[in-house]
Amino acid sequence: MIDSSVRKNKKQNKKLRVTAVCAVTSAVFVLLVFGVLALAVATPDREKSESENRVLKQFPAITLSSVFDGSFMKSFETYFNDQFPLRDKLIAFKSGFERMLGKTQENGVYIGRDNFLFEEPARVDSKKLGELTGAVAKFSQSNKKLKKAFILSPNASDILPDKLPDALKIPDRSEAFSAVKKALSSYSWIDCKTIFEKQKEKDALFYRTDHHWTTRAAYLAFKNLAAQWELGARDKNYSFYTVSDSFRGTLSSTAAVNDAADKIEICVPKKQEGRFTVLYEASGRKTATFFEKDKLLQKNQYEVFFGGNYDKVIISTATETTASLLVFKDSYANCLLPMLTPYFSKIVVIDPRYFSDSLKEVMDETQFTHVLFLYNMNTFLGDTSLAATLAS
Repeated sequence: MIDSSVRKNKKQNKKLRVTAVCAVTSAVFVLLVFGVLALAVATPDREKSESENRVLKQFPAITLSSVFDGSFMKSFETYFNDQFPLRDKLIAFKSGFERMLGKTQENGVYIGRDNFLFEEPARVDSKKLGELTGAVAKFSQSNKKLKKAFILSPNASDILPDKLPDALKIPDRSEAFSAVKKALSSYSWIDCKTIFEKQKEKDALFYRTDHHWTTRAAYLAFKNLAAQWELGARDKNYSFYTVSDSFRGTLSSTAAVNDAADKIEICVPKKQEGRFTVLYEASGRKTATFFEKDKLLQKNQYEVFFGGNYDKVIISTATETTASLLVFKDSYANCLLPMLTPYFSKIVVIDPRYFSDSLKEVMDETQFTHVLFLYNMNTFLGDTSLAATLAS
């Protein structure tokens, strides 16, 4: 009888303990849920994530149609994910934990040695590349009197394969560079790949946390261009200034990796200070600077160069020359453009990704003497806008 009573008490005590544990677990869960909801309500919605460098979803409008067709709940889910309390810290924690487990890729960004981050190299589609270079070559045939040059910058993974993660093999794109050079034989070819291979041990040619080349790399390309165009550029005519040592670029944001910061330099032509204007045609805004210093206060500090990318920018200088330049470019050009200003009275800069006007009208307005195409290989391989712009 005594043994039976003891066993019964043990069972009752065990049941009570299980009940207590379940009650505590449920209470913690409920408190956690309501705590997160309370924090979400108390925390003001953010318009932009500085760490991810993107606009965040705002609270969706509630309509009968959106409720019944399910679109409101989909939008609300995106909104809640974007505005989740402590989102940036949780993303950074997740990324750091996965790296501890040996993960070397995060959201398409490779995490390499010495705090280098790499964007995934664009694959070469020979047919599309042939069509694009064909459009650029056709432009040359239609404008034979212009002095023409093509700068095609490699990307960090092309020049710094030793910094890539262990066991990661990327395709050698040397044949693609050679194919572009061969197709554009009527252009002065700026062989950045060879130049950078020789200089990579001496200068920081690419940011560790961003996909762009550095101003030093751009200057190397500019010097080669200046030599081929016989512009007479000299090192003594340019000054370099460090404007930031806290730059964490788009790759850092995408991968939620903040282990290192980069230095941003600007290159200023000594003879050109205060002798030019920059017109952003779409907005009509006119300035007397190439550099938007307020951008150094935001996450994407690379926008210090011209404030970012625009469809059409017109640079007018006081240089006493009849030479004028037309530039087709991606964002790699932004830090190089100021270097060109002492040699042209007018520079018209077109970014085909945003340009929707008539190129013929642009060329009719100005009697250009020179034209420059400046792209990085990843952007060039993925381009869908340049051919259409050249035909407009």
